[in-house]
Amino acid sequence: MTRPGFGAFSSAVARAQAAVRSQHCQPPTYRPAKTERGTIRCTKCGGNLTYTASAVDGRTTGRCSSVGCVNWSD
Repeated sequence: MTRPGFGAFSSAVARAQAAVRSQHCQPPTYRPAKTERGTIRCTKCGGNLTYTASAVDGRTTGRCSSVGCVNWSD
């Protein structure tokens, strides 16, 4: 997911998930040591994307502040 050109072929949701995971979900466990909550710039519209990365299982959720923009829960 982090290879050059990834952004050109992936959806805004996939790019946002990759940004959160690369920042907080590192090997070998692929989950943060403690649950992380934060805000990054939205990969689609540039707005505020609020996310959570769970320490329990490494799952992430996110929602952009713009109506109808990026939103996921895995």
